[in-house]
Amino acid sequence: MKKAISMLLLALAAYHTPLSAQNVALGERVPEVKVQSWIEDRAPGNAPMTYVEFFHSSCGSSIDALKRLKAISETMGRELNVVVVTTADDTASEALLRPYLSRNMFAGIDPNGKLFKSFGVTYVPFGVLLDNKNRALWAGNTLNFDTETIKNFK
Repeated sequence: MKKAISMLLLALAAYHTPLSAQNVALGERVPEVKVQSWIEDRAPGNAPMTYVEFFHSSCGSSIDALKRLKAISETMGRELNVVVVTTADDTASEALLRPYLSRNMFAGIDPNGKLFKSFGVTYVPFGVLLDNKNRALWAGNTLNFDTETIKNFK
């Protein structure tokens, strides 16, 4: 019984805890996306918009988000770079990310989680849409992100 009450209290606390990135203010500049290394040594070039996806391989929703982002990046072409950031610096994570990489989709390793901390990321899948001046246009759960969202900022 005590265990059930503890679980209920924990669930209530989690429900009332805001799931937001505290360091992302829409319309404001965000920290630069600097990672320790790029998978396949491919770093993104300039694009009108960039979507930064915070990823963790243990989260099934993060993998669903990759599928969504690959389709979005193919639709948007050179209008959008997608940058996937992971803290995992291992062969298995790189192998998991490689099939999603493309001309407009890149993956970077942030082994100490500095970028996660800079953006205040508390959950995944989470992403931020940036303009070419590094200002946040949209932030939230990537599973709620689509091409219509991007078109609102063109």
